[in-house]
Amino acid sequence: MKNILIIILILLSKITYSQDFDYIKKLDTIYIPFQKGKYNLKIDYPEEKDGFKNRSYIFNYKKKDAHYFDFELKKTSNRALDFKMVDKLYLRKVRKKTVPINNLKRFNYQDIQCELFTRIKTYYIIDLSEKRNKKYTIYKVMHINSCSYKE
Repeated sequence: MKNILIIILILLSKITYSQDFDYIKKLDTIYIPFQKGKYNLKIDYPEEKDGFKNRSYIFNYKKKDAHYFDFELKKTSNRALDFKMVDKLYLRKVRKKTVPINNLKRFNYQDIQCELFTRIKTYYIIDLSEKRNKKYTIYKVMHINSCSYKE
């Protein structure tokens, strides 16, 4: 009986603390953690004359699905590369604005693409694979995918 109560409490806490789609839509800044893996890719492009490398972060929506989210780190002529090194304390401060891609799997891909990942928002990738001296690198990126509805 005690074990059943504990399981129910754990399930209720997951449901209560999981991020709601409407809440995520209202955010103006979204932090997305990146962990390199089989379905999450980081592509570094060849180095340019000024020593900068463009980079893409690709997240698969569902493991055996053709849908994906593509974010690009790109330096333009009028904008310098925007990144910073942060510690775990900073990550705790932005925890409510952090949206792991795995949490979006329960939502419709079209809704995510057209309502959540709009050009108006600011996106940061928390690159967990680039940890140095107990600090993580956060890159300001642009969302590349476009919104397309099937009629």
